[in-house]
Amino acid sequence: MIEKFRSMGLLRNGLQVTAVTFALLMPFANTPTYSDTWDLFFGGVLPATAPIIIIVLMLDVMMSQVWKDGADEARVAQLNLIIRSHCALAALLLASFLSIFLPVLV
Repeated sequence: MIEKFRSMGLLRNGLQVTAVTFALLMPFANTPTYSDTWDLFFGGVLPATAPIIIIVLMLDVMMSQVWKDGADEARVAQLNLIIRSHCALAALLLASFLSIFLPVLV
């Protein structure tokens, strides 16, 4: 499993670690209070950048779909793993984002 994780590449792994970190920190997000403490991160930065992380994950899914065209079977299997992991992490991050901010929006 670690070899599969390594085969995805450094940037993809960093993106996935960021998505997992944001999903785990999202329950601590609250209403924005603009101060110079950690409240600014949890109330402003985290909610503003979580959708951006989801969009970047989905852009990489799209590019992985494009790269599958004409690739050999080993590369297609690797890209399918990347697509599945990105979709799962994007769904996790979206669910954690919506669980916090959907009540505020409704």
